[in-house]
Amino acid sequence: MKILEKMAVFTVMGAVLLHLGAGRAGAQDFWLWPVSGQEAGEGIVSRPQQYIDGELNFSNLFVSAPEGTEVVSPVDGTLDWFTVGFYQSLSYSSSYHFSADNFDAAFRELEEAGAFVDIPVPVKYVNGGVTIRLDDGRKLHIGGLTGNIPMKTGMKIRRGDPIGRVGYEYYKIQEPHIGISVSTRKGTVYDPMSPFGLESTFVSPGEVVIPDSLTEEQANEDFAILMKAYKDLFPSMDDIVTPEQFEAFRAWATGEFKGGISYRDFYGTVRASTTSRLMHDSHLAVLTPDPRLEDARKVYVPNIIHGIVNDTVFVRQVSEKYRDHLGKRIISIDGMDSDEICRRTMDMIVRYDGNNRSIVEKTMLGAWNYLYYNEIDAPRTTMVVLEDSTVIEDRWVKQASARNYFPKVTTDVAYIRNMMEAQKSSFGFSRLNDSTVLFRLSSFALNDVEVEQLEDSLRTCMGMPYMIMDVRNNPGGDAYLVEKMASWFLDRPSVRLDSYFMVNDTIFDVLKYSLNYPGDEPVFEGFSQRKGMKGFYSEVEDDSYKNAIQPDSTLNYRGKLYILTDESSVSAATDFPALMVRNHRAVTVGRETGTGYHYMTAYKFADIRLPNSYIKVRIPLVKCVFDGTVTERTPLGRGLLPDYEVPMSYAELYTSETDLILDKALSLIAEGRYLGENPFNDGEEKNNSLLWITGGLLLAGFALLLAFGRRKRA
Repeated sequence: MKILEKMAVFTVMGAVLLHLGAGRAGAQDFWLWPVSGQEAGEGIVSRPQQYIDGELNFSNLFVSAPEGTEVVSPVDGTLDWFTVGFYQSLSYSSSYHFSADNFDAAFRELEEAGAFVDIPVPVKYVNGGVTIRLDDGRKLHIGGLTGNIPMKTGMKIRRGDPIGRVGYEYYKIQEPHIGISVSTRKGTVYDPMSPFGLESTFVSPGEVVIPDSLTEEQANEDFAILMKAYKDLFPSMDDIVTPEQFEAFRAWATGEFKGGISYRDFYGTVRASTTSRLMHDSHLAVLTPDPRLEDARKVYVPNIIHGIVNDTVFVRQVSEKYRDHLGKRIISIDGMDSDEICRRTMDMIVRYDGNNRSIVEKTMLGAWNYLYYNEIDAPRTTMVVLEDSTVIEDRWVKQASARNYFPKVTTDVAYIRNMMEAQKSSFGFSRLNDSTVLFRLSSFALNDVEVEQLEDSLRTCMGMPYMIMDVRNNPGGDAYLVEKMASWFLDRPSVRLDSYFMVNDTIFDVLKYSLNYPGDEPVFEGFSQRKGMKGFYSEVEDDSYKNAIQPDSTLNYRGKLYILTDESSVSAATDFPALMVRNHRAVTVGRETGTGYHYMTAYKFADIRLPNSYIKVRIPLVKCVFDGTVTERTPLGRGLLPDYEVPMSYAELYTSETDLILDKALSLIAEGRYLGENPFNDGEEKNNSLLWITGGLLLAGFALLLAFGRRKRA
C-alpha cells in the first residue's frame, strides 16, 4: 500500500465571487447533467442555502439516483484530481492516497490495508471523487462515485465521457447520490446550478470591505490574535526568535497603535511580524496584498537604484541621465550611511528559513524599495552621496513613465531567461554535446500524464555519461514524485534518516479565526506527546515507511549527475538534491537552496483572518525535521549548501547573457571533477561514519507528512 493521506477541506466564506452570469447563456452553452437518463435538475435532494439535518449547505448540489447509475462529465476539461475519502461534515473531509488507477480497485486496496477501521462514518460513505479543470480555470468537483474506469491526472476528459457510477457521498443523506461543487480560478466557491441552466439558490459570499483605519482597541485586538496564533500554531518559533525578542516586538507594535492607526500602517506592522524582525520563515506569508504596492500606476521609482553586496551599497541601475554613475559606491542616501541602509533593508526581508544566506543576499541586492519600507506610492526626492563626493538630488518618477534604465534587464540576461523558461514548461531535456544532457525540472507538482512523459524522455538519455539536472526556479511539489525520481537515480537502496514531525497541539481555539480549519475539531491525528518534550510528535507504524527507496529496475540512470541549485530551489527542490547528495549519488553546483536542509515548517497551513482589519496571514503548522545530523557540509539553520559554489553576483542577475552556474557544471565535467563518491568536501575525505550510515533520505519525513497531514481539496 502507498501512504495513507488525510485531507481537510473548509469552504472559504469571505472571498469575493466572480459570478460569470452563466444563466444568461444560450441552452447550447449549458453543462450536461451528470446523471445519465436524468433531465437537468432531476433528483436534487439538497441545493445551496438549504439545511441538511441542521447543517447549512452553502455551495453544494446533491443529486440522487439509483445506486450504480452511470455518471458522465458535464464538460470538456482536464482531470485535475481523483481521490477516495469521506466527509465528516460539509466543511471537513478526509481522503486517502492509493496506488490504484480506479475507484473500485482503490476501495479494495484501502480495505485490505485496514484504512476503514474506526472511521467516523459508515463505510458505504467512503466514496470516489473527480475534479475537472475547465479551460477558463474553473474547477468542477463530483463526489459520491464508484466504478472501475481508469483515471490519470492530466488526462483529457470530454463532455459526456463516463467518469463513474452513483454511490454515496454525505452520510446525512440516506439515498444513493452524488455531490457537485464548483470553484473559480482563484479557488473561491462558485454557483453549481446556473451552469446547468437551473434557477439558482446559490448566494455569493459577501465582499469584505477593508477599513480605512482601526481604532486603538481594534488594532490591539487584531494584533493580540496574531501573536496568539504565532505562539499557538507555529512550532518552529524557538528556532528563530527568543521570548525577549517576541516581547520586544509586541511592545513596539502596541506602541504604534496609540490613538488609532491607519489600515496602511497596521498592514505594515503585520508584515513586519513576518520579517527578520520576528517570525521569518519560507512558508509564512501575509496573503493580503500590500496596499502600498497594489496599484502599479501609483508607484514611483528613483533614477538611481541601489543594490547591496557584502554590505557595500552601490549604484545598481540608473536612468539615462545618470548612466556615468553606474557601479559607483554609495556613501549615503538621505543621510543614512551604508550600515543604516543595510539594517533597514534587512529588517524587511521575508520568506527565508533559519540562517539562510542565499535568499538574504539576493534580496539585499534587488529589493531597493525595502529601504523605504515600501513607502513608494507617492512623489519623493532623495539625496544620494557617491564615493567621489558627487551629490545627486534624485527626483523620483512614476514607474509607468520610467524609461531607458541601465543595465536593461531583458530575456537576454540568462538569469531572467531561465526564469521565463521555467514558467513555460514543467520539465525539458536538451543535449548540450555528445556526452552531456541538460534536464530542466521547474516543478515537482506533475500530474500522471506528465510523469509518464518525463519517464519516456529520461529513457532516451540512459546512455549519456553526464547529466546536469537544473532545479532552479523550482517551487517544489509532490513528495511522491521526489521518491519516484529518486528511484530513477539511486545506485543502491537508500537508508532512511531519523526524522520526525512536531506540532504544538492537535486542537487550537485560535482557529476560530481560520478560513480553512474549524476551531473545535482535531487538526492532527497520529501525533502524541513525548515525555519531557514540548508539543506533539508523529509516530511511524507502517514498516513500509521505514524501508529504503529501491533503485528502479526498469529505469535507472547510472551516469554522473550534477544538480544545479540556488535560492529559487525550494521545498521539494531542496529535498531532492539533498537526497541525492546524502546518498553519494550527485554533486550540487550553484548556491544554497532556498529552503532549510535540516527542517522546514510547512505542509499544513492555517489561514488566519484578523476580524477588524481582515488581513489574512498563512501560518505553517508542522515542523518537519528531515535530518538531525549536523556537519560542516550540512550546518544547522541553513539550506543545502553546494559542493561547488557560484557566488551570487551583480553580473549574474543583471548583465550576463551566459548561465554562470551551468557554465560551472560544464567546466567541472570538462575537467573530470566529480565528488559523487564523497560529496562532503572538495577532495577531502571526512572521517565521519555517521554521514554514510545515515546517508539517505529526507523522505521518511515526506511519508509521515502525507500520512498524517491534510491537503486542501481543489
